[in-house]
Amino acid sequence: MSAQACPSSPVSFAPPSAERKQAALPANSVFSPAQAVRQDRAAPLGSSFFGWLWSSYRKHRNVARLRNLAVEMDEHMLQDVGAPNWLINEAAVNRDLTRRRDVNYLRW
Repeated sequence: MSAQACPSSPVSFAPPSAERKQAALPANSVFSPAQAVRQDRAAPLGSSFFGWLWSSYRKHRNVARLRNLAVEMDEHMLQDVGAPNWLINEAAVNRDLTRRRDVNYLRW
């Protein structure tokens, strides 16, 4: 397959680095860095209970999304895309348990 026929993955397993975030801002931007930080969605909502609850929900949702993306990939593919070690280990365990669970269907 040629390189043009292989689309890149739309979701990255690694968060963007601070350098990439700074490079994304135009040099002659009318926003100051303080305004850019306030506009960032990843910024915490404050020290309130609801802010903590919302950030916990987002973390849980992101972990669940990573697990769903890793279902179809094997361990080597996850290593190639730079997935975290916990996700690679979890995918290996789930694949092994599925193989052991379905072994009875292969006996006859």
